[in-house]
Amino acid sequence: MKGRRAAPLLAFLLVCPGAGSPSFVASAAEPAASADPSPEGQDGDLAALLERLAARAEQYRKRALGFTCEESLVKSTYDADKGTFKNRRRERYDYLFERSEVSGRLGEVRDIIEENGKPVRRSTRDLALEIPPSYAWSQIFAAENRGKFHFKIAGKVLKGYRLLIQLDFTGWASEPGTADIGGWSGLASVDSSTLNLVSIAAEPSGQTGRVEAEKLKYQRSFQIMGVPLAGRPKSRTLNVAFGFESQELSYPTETVIEKSVYTRSGEMGLEESLMLRYSSYRFFNVGTEAEAARSHTARPAADPNSTPATPQPPDPNGSDPNHPPR
Repeated sequence: MKGRRAAPLLAFLLVCPGAGSPSFVASAAEPAASADPSPEGQDGDLAALLERLAARAEQYRKRALGFTCEESLVKSTYDADKGTFKNRRRERYDYLFERSEVSGRLGEVRDIIEENGKPVRRSTRDLALEIPPSYAWSQIFAAENRGKFHFKIAGKVLKGYRLLIQLDFTGWASEPGTADIGGWSGLASVDSSTLNLVSIAAEPSGQTGRVEAEKLKYQRSFQIMGVPLAGRPKSRTLNVAFGFESQELSYPTETVIEKSVYTRSGEMGLEESLMLRYSSYRFFNVGTEAEAARSHTARPAADPNSTPATPQPPDPNGSDPNHPPR
């Protein structure tokens, strides 16, 4: 009997030679150490990072009124069901920010100077894009916007010889997908050494769940001659690149908005693509010199199509301004 009981134990020891040692017994009794840091450590790292990013956002805020640039717009439309290109429109603007005296918020000012490659009469345009101004994303980590988002460190990635810190963000605005950055969710990438913003990839908060619910409603909706009465679900994505650096800060170089719609094949197809590119940055000093320079830049140019006024001869009966009456 003793030989029979010893046989399984002997086989176990032959398969696992270290099983009889005290170290093996101790390691089996103790739980394995986790490779992931504790939740408390993650929260501490995030809080410290957000404080540093808030200080950087303050520097961005101070520079918001210190530049102008050129903005080019390329709008392309597509047949989502066929997956084919339809048409394209190009425009070019002089672009700057101004601060509202009422709300204190930054607003975009666009003066169109070219349309489809041809100069046009200069005038102010409101594009009504229903997206945040590209530079407004520089305030995503600002202290006053802390309550608008939930942040989570997503990790680090090496891109273009730069180590980037990536943070997931979820906006809590009651009305998603508007010009308020608080209505968007996605991924923000910042340079690990300078903490400058590098890119934003976002979509309206809650869009995925909304689109799935609308798909189900569309599929179940009443149809007339095979055409559902419910509207087709639509979605939007937004990508902003901060690819230009000056005065130790980064500035937007490209924003791409893609709009998709639910197609007859049961997939989301591209319906419209809007690309905004920013170039020819001009920077001003802080103070009255900056305001004077901005006013000069924003002043509408003379209309090239208008006829210059004909000089009028002096009135012979009028007084000579250089020789006042005695």
